[in-house]
Amino acid sequence: MYSQSHFHTTADEVLCVSSGSAELCFGGEDNTGRVETTVEKGDVMIVPAGVLHRLMADKGGFQMVGSYPKGCDWDMCYGKKGEEEKIQKIKDLPWFSKDPIYGDDGPVCRL
Repeated sequence: MYSQSHFHTTADEVLCVSSGSAELCFGGEDNTGRVETTVEKGDVMIVPAGVLHRLMADKGGFQMVGSYPKGCDWDMCYGKKGEEEKIQKIKDLPWFSKDPIYGDDGPVCRL
């Protein structure tokens, strides 16, 4: 997780905390609807394409693994001018066909 707000337009992302804890921000610092939360070892987050996210504070020993659906190449976007064409493509991305944690009948598939 980077300390600069960023998002991806080519893939949804699964984040799994493997050690430590940290404070994360989802939705962008300037967004009144943002979510700021503390995560710790064992927490898993699904971040849809287009959602800004960033590391706000490492609270000690923080490490995480990020993964993407098979066959997807992720990109890095920062909400800057010139990214509009990429952003338009998000609506064409398929949602998960299989829950990355629970399998065929997991809650991600029921969204």
